[in-house]
Amino acid sequence: MQQLILKKDIEQTKMDALLYFLKSWNIEAELKTSPIVAKKKSDFSLSVGMWKDYNIDANELRNQAWNRNK
Repeated sequence: MQQLILKKDIEQTKMDALLYFLKSWNIEAELKTSPIVAKKKSDFSLSVGMWKDYNIDANELRNQAWNRNK
């Protein structure tokens, strides 16, 4: 068994044309749709615990990183 996954929502006319093309080549095709699941934004970061005892500012680190060749 092989699967072809289309990642974007496709117009019904294009989907019908694709299915017709596959069937014209004697390829058994079936259309199954799955619901789109939205990803939740998480504030959790694995690196937070690593630096919990240090006084570190993300903006200061970025400035140091960008200015290190000067």
